[in-house]
Amino acid sequence: IASLFAAAGLAAAAPLESRQDNASCPVATQGDYVWKVSEFYGRQPEGTYYNSISFNVKATNGGTLDYTCSSSADKLEDHKWYSCGENSLMDFSFDSDRKGLLFKQKVSDDTTYVATTTIPSYCRAGGNGPKDFVCQGVSD
Repeated sequence: IASLFAAAGLAAAAPLESRQDNASCPVATQGDYVWKVSEFYGRQPEGTYYNSISFNVKATNGGTLDYTCSSSADKLEDHKWYSCGENSLMDFSFDSDRKGLLFKQKVSDDTTYVATTTIPSYCRAGGNGPKDFVCQGVSD
């Protein structure tokens, strides 16, 4: 399970393991915003970069967030923020070398939730040439 922890404000984000209700942690306590990332899909037309990425983000704390985030371009650049969609207050950045996802949600002028996780995925032949790959998340 890939899950995301969101901290109020633009603090330095670090990878977190799946939430454990009985684990002691100086930052995360029950009631924090935890998002589940699933249904990851990415296309690498030349085998070295993505031109399309999409994934689902869902609240795990009883919230109503259940959103498909996606972006496509000739080449999606690592470390660059992309909007999750038109009129969305959510953005993501993807680091393809380590399959790292950085995600942020603007809640108000004073509050932005930031989260990060690693997306385990498997890439297979995409069918549009020898270097074309389709990558899918391997955990839900």
